[in-house]
Amino acid sequence: MSVIFTGYLVAAVACTMVAAEWLLLATRGPERRTHLLFAACALAAAIDAFFVERRFVTVQSPEELLAILPWQGLTITSFLALLALFLTARTGAVRRSLLVVVLSLLAATAIQGFVLRETTYSALPSLMLRQVTFPWGESINFGVGQAGRWRVVGDAANVAFLLLLLDTTLRLVRSGQRHLARWLGAGFILLSFSVLAIIPMDLGWWSVPPLHPFAFLLIVAFMSWELSSSVARSAELSDEVRANEQRWRQLVETAQLFVLRIAPDGRVREVNPYFEELLDRSAAESVGKPFAELVAPEERDAAVESFSRLAEESKQGASRRTLIGADGERRVVEWRYVALHDADGEFQGALSLGADVTERQRAESERDRALEELKSTVDELERLKERLEEENLVLREEIGQREGFEGIIGESDALQYVLHKIEQVAGTEASVLIQGETGVGKELVARTIHERSNRASKPFVVMNCAALAPSLVDSELFGHEKGAFTGADRRRQGRFELADGGTLFLDEIGELPLEVQPKLLRVLEESELRRVGGSATIRADVRLIAATNRDLREEVAAGRFREDLFYRLEVYPITVPPLRERTEDIPPLVFHFLRRVNEKRSVKVEEVPTEVLRRLKNHPWPGNVRELWHVVERAALASPQEVLRLAEPLRVNEAQAIKQAPASVDGNGVLTLDELERRHIRAVIDICHGQIAGAGGAAEKLGLHANTLRSRMKKLGVVRSAAS
Repeated sequence: MSVIFTGYLVAAVACTMVAAEWLLLATRGPERRTHLLFAACALAAAIDAFFVERRFVTVQSPEELLAILPWQGLTITSFLALLALFLTARTGAVRRSLLVVVLSLLAATAIQGFVLRETTYSALPSLMLRQVTFPWGESINFGVGQAGRWRVVGDAANVAFLLLLLDTTLRLVRSGQRHLARWLGAGFILLSFSVLAIIPMDLGWWSVPPLHPFAFLLIVAFMSWELSSSVARSAELSDEVRANEQRWRQLVETAQLFVLRIAPDGRVREVNPYFEELLDRSAAESVGKPFAELVAPEERDAAVESFSRLAEESKQGASRRTLIGADGERRVVEWRYVALHDADGEFQGALSLGADVTERQRAESERDRALEELKSTVDELERLKERLEEENLVLREEIGQREGFEGIIGESDALQYVLHKIEQVAGTEASVLIQGETGVGKELVARTIHERSNRASKPFVVMNCAALAPSLVDSELFGHEKGAFTGADRRRQGRFELADGGTLFLDEIGELPLEVQPKLLRVLEESELRRVGGSATIRADVRLIAATNRDLREEVAAGRFREDLFYRLEVYPITVPPLRERTEDIPPLVFHFLRRVNEKRSVKVEEVPTEVLRRLKNHPWPGNVRELWHVVERAALASPQEVLRLAEPLRVNEAQAIKQAPASVDGNGVLTLDELERRHIRAVIDICHGQIAGAGGAAEKLGLHANTLRSRMKKLGVVRSAAS
């Protein structure tokens, strides 16, 4: 027997044995279709090796060669088509469009081999045999001739199949199925070599026996090994499933939960020991009965409806049902259930787990009763509260507004107007600009607005803009990140972050550096900020209250304060009058300060002579309430008895006197009548934009004839400015 013949015979026998093995497994295993396809694939390889290739290497004439070529094409294309279908069923990773192309080309190749008989060689006259002798002495005949016109179809089918193998291998690698990809990759390499070897053989470049039967054998061996490994793994998984089932059974039998398996018709199929124990019913008494019969009569319709909905919608769900025990005792159970299905998706009943919540429901009922009683008590207290409020309405009106503003002392009309404005704006979110001289109590007004606002429970953060160096204002307002500048050894929150949800009070806002003002305006408009040296945007919900002793309009005109920021701050202005304009508030302030001094300094000064009050009321108080507090404290500490005595005469320096002097006094002393009249006429002309006569002119506003006004202007030397 020749070597080549022996090789083909061994390949045929091996493939036949593999086909028989997997055909037998197909009759027993769960993956029947996969096993059948693989058995057919191995059988096609055996037929090709024994019946086709064995005759191919023994042909003696061109006619005999042409007769065997269609059968060779049929067995090869059958093997490749079955292998492609097997890979599709086995891996699920074959691209469907590529599979259709491969099967179409393989079918076309097989058909052309029988119909046209020119797939390999174009015509019989051009075909001849060439004998080749191998080193071991065996000789075979090879066909030599012109390639057929339709040869390209067969070559395209081979290339397409190789692409399918390569694509499937790569997709298996990407999906993590590397074990299967290794076997498929090995088959790809072998088949590529055998297919590509056909081209130089047909061109006469080299002469070897057809190699594809051996490639088929190795591919069958590789895939058989992989399938055997999968079967072994499946057996191991089956053992693990059985072990898990046993553990599940132990858990069901020992769990302190109701466990029921219900058949598709709603009858109980299985119960666990806990169900038998708690309801005092044996399994025989429950199994086979409709589950609804175990439920309280008033809930049976709802139980039937829930199970029907579960069967239709095939979803998991929950419900609360009352079960009736053998002795009539009721048990409230919280159920969780899930629908069961077979491999074909058919409804197979439900698995229900239940927890006994009878005691919890009793506790909930008692809690509800207690809550009802508490609600009745609260309603009664609410009615009592309303009655007490009605009875105390008159008393609250008598107490008056002054008692409602802690720390703000006084009864003057000017102060009452300030308190009225505080009441108006406190409940809103509007920005407030508090204006007034130093020491009038602007911070106290701001704090009162905060305490009467909806933000009273949130922070009230104060920052004095005049007390900080310009280089530190940014960091104080907006915070800084670690390393933002020299000395920034840690991250620090700014005043805006600290006041989030509350109120930020910026005292002496007129001292705010001009370069910081745009940043403050942006934060006020957008409620967002960034720390110095940081990039993260931070939300800040802050209500702003500002205070100043300057005239911000003059600051805007002088270019020292931004106009847009001024209008943003002056949403609701409040001007606190100086103490010299509300002298009637001085006596209550004096007695209030005395009480504080007595508590703080442990003194007992309680009487204030009339002469002392008179002197205090006649003083101009350039330092306002703050100055009065210090004067009273100093006098109380210096008074030897319980009567208040001024420690020293009240004095006002020249600069303060000039600042607070009326319009008839300037830095050079008292103005003359001519100078006072000159200034007044010039001011009125400026107001009228230089207009002297006519409606709205300066003469009309001054109550003079136009010629009379011109005569007075000439006499006093008043000249209209160029702007007028």
